[in-house]
Amino acid sequence: MNSRIMRFILPVILVLALAGCGVSGDKTAASADAGITVTSPDADTAPGVRKDGKKFRLAMLDYDEYLPASRQLYYILSGLEELGWIAPGSLPFTSDEIDRNSMWTKDMYEKLSEADLGEYLEFAEDGFFYLGYSDEAMVRENLTERAGKDIDMILTFGTYAGKYVRDLDLPIPLVDFSATDPVASGIIDSAENGSGRANVWAQVEPSLPLRQIRYYHSVKPFKKLGIIVHADEIITGVPDIEASSREIGFELVKYFIEEQPRETKEELDAYYLLVEQKINEMTNEGIDAFFMPVDLINDIDRIPELLQPFYDKKIPVYLMDDVAAVKAGALMLISANDVENVGRFVADAIARILNGAEAGSLPCIYTSAPSIYVNYDIAKKIDYPLSFEFLAVCDEIFTGTGDGNEG
Repeated sequence: MNSRIMRFILPVILVLALAGCGVSGDKTAASADAGITVTSPDADTAPGVRKDGKKFRLAMLDYDEYLPASRQLYYILSGLEELGWIAPGSLPFTSDEIDRNSMWTKDMYEKLSEADLGEYLEFAEDGFFYLGYSDEAMVRENLTERAGKDIDMILTFGTYAGKYVRDLDLPIPLVDFSATDPVASGIIDSAENGSGRANVWAQVEPSLPLRQIRYYHSVKPFKKLGIIVHADEIITGVPDIEASSREIGFELVKYFIEEQPRETKEELDAYYLLVEQKINEMTNEGIDAFFMPVDLINDIDRIPELLQPFYDKKIPVYLMDDVAAVKAGALMLISANDVENVGRFVADAIARILNGAEAGSLPCIYTSAPSIYVNYDIAKKIDYPLSFEFLAVCDEIFTGTGDGNEG
């Protein structure tokens, strides 16, 4: 069979992707003194300005440095550029620069706040916060004072930031993206019929960890899966992983690390020492596979050394996210995070909300097409079975040299 056809068919068979949907909700909510007049959930995406003729001003909250967050933000901005909200060629960075320079969301935001993005959008000065390093009382006071005055919308990355801003109950729209499970974490009430919260919208990827675990198990069945939980269990995807263990029939071994500061080199070293200790303990538990959640190892350069104890015992390491980790030395990623099209989906929601659609009325679910990434040298090292049919459907195959080849 033609390899391009195989690349399409096999992921569809192995990963039962669900179709996105959403139903309009109440059309009458208002956004207080913000520059947005809520009129209809059917507002279009054409660019426009505030009701007073000024540009819309955005702020953003993230938790800490995480390169996939930077990539996702870039494609949301690219989506806004495609829709005309950002002037063509005005973004102060490229996707290559983000990867090459490890440009964090904070770095991107600072450049955006200084840039002329055209006549419709700007990013508020001092409008970005890493909640992992910030005094949350100060952040709350800042946002409460500025919401509806010089900030018209807040973008949040991930579960923690989304929950934090949701709880502030500000009179301006909140747009959250890349949270593991926005419904289970309480950012939104529903994903099927709008969000259930008039001023809140969140991008939902249905049951990503559950679909990933099904796939990994179908490639090579395991009986005992290890995971290190370093944050909230919902953020780590534990409920879906536990559901998959009951459905498929394997034992889940959980180790916990309390949330640690990672701002200074000393704090980073202390944190990764804890990760190393937990990995060494886990390899003695008799696990036959390990699932690495987001944000466990952000320092890509540490991956080869930290994962070596798994490979010494021929234990495959599967990922929840970040293809760069496969290139660095993890075994495999089945990714449903189609960052380019997810970016367009989020940008579409932002545009409609700024044009007057009630945030809570818009569709939240976007189901990405699966992509498969594998490190061929690691597979050989641990005697992991890679059939010709499997390699034919891989989107990218990495070697230990870091060179990628199209599958």
